[in-house]
Amino acid sequence: MDVYEKLKILADAAKYDASCSSSGVDRSENDGVGIGTACAAGICHSFSADGRCISLLKVLQSNACCYDCTYCTNRRSNDRPRATFTPRELADLTIQFYRRNYIEGLFLSSAVWRSPDDTCLQMLETLRILRKEYYFRGYIHVKAIPGADARLTHQLGLFADRMSVNIELPSEQSLLRLAPDKNKQAILRPMGQIHEEIHQSKHGLVRYRHAERFAPAGQSTQMIIGATNDSDYQIMKLSEGLYQKYQLKRVYFSAYIPVMSHPNLPAREGFRPPLLREHRLYQADWLLRFYGFQADELLDAEHPNFHPLIDPKANWALNRPALFPV
Repeated sequence: MDVYEKLKILADAAKYDASCSSSGVDRSENDGVGIGTACAAGICHSFSADGRCISLLKVLQSNACCYDCTYCTNRRSNDRPRATFTPRELADLTIQFYRRNYIEGLFLSSAVWRSPDDTCLQMLETLRILRKEYYFRGYIHVKAIPGADARLTHQLGLFADRMSVNIELPSEQSLLRLAPDKNKQAILRPMGQIHEEIHQSKHGLVRYRHAERFAPAGQSTQMIIGATNDSDYQIMKLSEGLYQKYQLKRVYFSAYIPVMSHPNLPAREGFRPPLLREHRLYQADWLLRFYGFQADELLDAEHPNFHPLIDPKANWALNRPALFPV
C-alpha cells in the first residue's frame, strides 16, 4: 500500500475528532534554522484526503486498534481497511504538504496500535523527525495516549504546541458500557500530568529564558454526546470540573453519529445526530468560560437538559424575571 492510499484511509478515520482547532502559539527560534511558523492568531481547520486546501493535516498514525469501543469505526472487531504510517512516511508527507502551501501544521492522533506505549513511540518518532531532522517550526497538536508511560507523554509535550486527551464519554458508567477497554482514571492521569507540566514549564520560563516549553498552547478534550443517556447537566458539571481542575483551553462536544450497530448503542434506523443539542452545549460552555456562569445556574436535577428551542442564556433570563431588566 502506497503512502497516498494510507493517507486516504487514515485521514478519513480521523474525521470524527472535533478537537483539532487551537488558539495557536508563537514558536520563535533564534538559530535561523528551520521552516514553518506557528501563528498565535489561531489555526482551526484541517486537511482532508479529497484535496481541499485547508490548514491542518488531520490524520491518524494508525487505525489498527487493539480496543473494541462499540461506537468507534476503528474498533478491532470492525471489518474495514487498516493502515499504519511509519514515522518517516508521515513526517515526509507533512513536509511535502507544507512546502506546497497546503497546510500550516499537523493534528496527529492514533488508534491504539498493539499497546499504548508502542503507539506513543511511533507518534513520538514522527514528531522527532519533524522537529529535529526537518527543523519544522509549524503548529503541531498531538493526542496523548491514556495508559502510555508518563515519560513518553512528557516527550510528546516537548515537541507539540497543544496536547489533548479525549474524555470520550460523560460518565464512568458510560465508559464501562461502550468502551470496556478504557477507564476514567487512565484518561484523567495523563490529563493531570499535562496540566502539571504546563504549569512547571510556565514557571521555568519566568526564571530561565531558554527553559523547555511543554505544550505551550495548552490542552483540550472531547466527549461524545447522544450515544448514552447522560444528561446535559452531567455534561456541564463534568466540563466545569475539567476547566477548574486541569485549566483546559476547551472542551469539545461531538454529536454521536451512528457509524456502527451494537445492542448498547441507539438504533440506527431513524436516528438523527443531536446537532442542535451539541450547539446548545457549546453555547452553555461559552457561558462557563467567558461569562462566569456555573453549571448549577444553568441546569439542575429537576431540569437536567437544555430547551432545544431556546438559547441557554435566554432561558436563564426567562427563569429569573425578578432580575429584569437584564
